[in-house]
Amino acid sequence: MSVYTPVSVTELEHFLLEYPLGTLTAHTGISAGVENSNFFVTTTTGQYVLTLFEHHTPAELGYFLTLTRHWAEAGIPVARPLANHQEHLLSQLNGKPAALLMRLPGQHVDHPTTQQCAELGAMLARMHLSGKDFPQQRPPDRGHEWRMQTAAALLPRLEADPAALLETELAYQQTIPFQQLPAGVIHADLFRDNALFQQGTLSGVIDLYFACTDSWLYDLAIVVNDWCCNPDGSLDIPRSQACINAYQAVRPWQPLEYRYWQATLRAAALRFWLSRLDAQLNPRDGDMILQKDPAEFRDKLLMRIAEERGAAEHITLDARRLLCPMPVIRVQEAVENLPAGITVTAICTDPGALHDIPAWARIHGHTVVETRSEGREHIIVLQTGQT
Repeated sequence: MSVYTPVSVTELEHFLLEYPLGTLTAHTGISAGVENSNFFVTTTTGQYVLTLFEHHTPAELGYFLTLTRHWAEAGIPVARPLANHQEHLLSQLNGKPAALLMRLPGQHVDHPTTQQCAELGAMLARMHLSGKDFPQQRPPDRGHEWRMQTAAALLPRLEADPAALLETELAYQQTIPFQQLPAGVIHADLFRDNALFQQGTLSGVIDLYFACTDSWLYDLAIVVNDWCCNPDGSLDIPRSQACINAYQAVRPWQPLEYRYWQATLRAAALRFWLSRLDAQLNPRDGDMILQKDPAEFRDKLLMRIAEERGAAEHITLDARRLLCPMPVIRVQEAVENLPAGITVTAICTDPGALHDIPAWARIHGHTVVETRSEGREHIIVLQTGQT
């Protein structure tokens, strides 16, 4: 959200005449982010955010603003767009499409807690489910095809080591069945600077201008790669598991999503490495442009590759709150077509799973490694055999 198009006091005062918001008392540019020109605006009636859109067409902006209103009406804490005197959500200022939105309370968090990651995961799942009845669709700006094309264009300009990493990753990414993963409306850019917390509680989600139709799992991977990482780029396990578990409590994963979770984390890391590389190698003019470091997501991609190799032999299934026979069905779906020797840990709250899952496993040639209870949770660890 850099400032590419400055706005003077006189220009803003004239613009505000289109809205029933009183008179201007203050405004300031917002320097965080990289896509649009944004300003905090205060009038005699309240506090708002003004966005001048630098790239999107009016048709795209109609999608974003209508979706934002849809999510707001569904109880998602997004910044509701304001209609002008003509009941339009979109206006124009200094030759650019412009919109006013409510300014949400709260602050960004630089170091999210486990509880905040869980709260964000649950909210993201609610966003996904509430978007199922949103009638419009929009292809992703930075989807799989964009990643492939942008990588091909950047490769000749990279040094040997990053070029070799990118070439290897491109080949790997072609093996992921993105079109088969459950999909719907996603935020696609829910970084820490796009969420607000007030007194430790999630109070707002902002900057929906990458929203599109894409894999829900990919949207969660974007969140985990930013919210749940250590300084070296490795995943913080308590935070990442809290986020994933809270998400799954609202929208349980399908079997294919378990199988491609690590791969989707890599895709999300690749997306932001590429977009930052592109911004670095092909800079745009602007008055207050925030340039973000591509190396952050190159390092996260390297970590996700290493973590996937370590996770390839171990799968954890969240079967909490599922009653018989669903824990057994969840395990059966997850191990289908897996090779022998994979460790599968099922976490259940139905005490019957302590008997049902091991009984099913023995019938189907799998080895029961361990069963134990930790409070109200029951853990069953299996090792897959030849099926």
